[in-house]
Amino acid sequence: MLRQASPRPGGRETRRGVVAPLAAILMIVMLGMIAFAVDVGYIVLSRNEAQNAADAAALAGVNKLAEQLKTAKLVNGVPVQTQAHLDAARAEAKTYALNNLVAGKGPVVKDAEVEFGYLADPYNQDTNTSLDTSGWPARPYNAVRVTVTRDSSHSGGPLDLFFAPVLGVKQATVSASATAVVTMGTYTPQGNTAAGPGGLLPFTFQVDEWHALLKATGPGTLTVPGVPGLPSTTLTVFDSYKVDPSKSDSSGVSSGSDQLLEAKLFPTNSTAGNFGTINFTKTKSSNSTSTLRDLIVNGPEAADWPDLPDILKATSSGPVDVNGDPGISAGMEDAVKSIIGQPRVLPLFTTVSGTGNNTFYKIVEFVPVTIVAVDLNGGSKYIMIQPRVISVKDALGSGRLNIPVTPSATPNPLFLGSRVLVR
Repeated sequence: MLRQASPRPGGRETRRGVVAPLAAILMIVMLGMIAFAVDVGYIVLSRNEAQNAADAAALAGVNKLAEQLKTAKLVNGVPVQTQAHLDAARAEAKTYALNNLVAGKGPVVKDAEVEFGYLADPYNQDTNTSLDTSGWPARPYNAVRVTVTRDSSHSGGPLDLFFAPVLGVKQATVSASATAVVTMGTYTPQGNTAAGPGGLLPFTFQVDEWHALLKATGPGTLTVPGVPGLPSTTLTVFDSYKVDPSKSDSSGVSSGSDQLLEAKLFPTNSTAGNFGTINFTKTKSSNSTSTLRDLIVNGPEAADWPDLPDILKATSSGPVDVNGDPGISAGMEDAVKSIIGQPRVLPLFTTVSGTGNNTFYKIVEFVPVTIVAVDLNGGSKYIMIQPRVISVKDALGSGRLNIPVTPSATPNPLFLGSRVLVR
């Protein structure tokens, strides 16, 4: 006789095998979540790699632009940036992008994805989102924007996903852009501080002669009108030296033409008993040859020259009288030779009064130069200078030039500031 099974306490019947189907369903969901996490992580990693590639490419492009400005021909004091310069910077950016893998493949950047323009205020994230292409080449471009993409329209294609194809999604695209800039604007001359050397020379040059040099189209003799205290004069312009801006000593200077013109700083259009050597003082001062040698080699320490802050504020609308040091001697030649090829900053004057140690120059401007030759022995003494584009990255002794550049829509393109990522 069969017995009827006794019910479980509480009247509930036993259900066998319920957990297994539920576990199977949950396993599918969990695997889907894991697959989703793996593919999302892969996309995020690839996106970061694309950003790294864009960053490297933009910096490489803007570095190339800046280095080419330092060797470009100067026309009226502006380095002439050409289409060839842009093409070279574009090629540099594309090469750096290709060398930075995105999901295991070097991204191929199209020409249109390397953009050039000008950013007047690169550090303001709320403005200047687009690159200003107006005014070129009179105002050289200072910014490079690079976009790196992995999708079906680029060599390398989109990302092949691992698990998402189960859900019908086989591929994903990633893209990133970066903008790098070399700061251009207004330059504030500096004495030597803890931030670095200012590169100031204890010489001065007549401002009209300087601008005549910048306007010259080739070697020859120019007539420069006279100014109060100085007669009209002739300025001989040369193209006899080449300067390698990647070097900062005499090894970077060689004989030959590079379409960057030179003139003799000394002798200059000056006054009796003075030849353009200055003290960084507003009152009469007597400095020894050893002091002048130190100023030539090292420049003035801000802490040692109380009048220097006022002198460095000199402009055409607010000139500052600076004391001239009498004479220039053979004892200074070695000091001048030691700085051949280095980037330096030269004060300019408008007019001069007095004689000898009582000479005072009205300083109005500060400009970048490189000394390319010197001879202070015998009767034909001279120091020869070449106008240069100089950069905050240029080496001077064991440090770097301290060149504060304030961004501006109307820059002085002879001074280049920091090269940084800004977008």
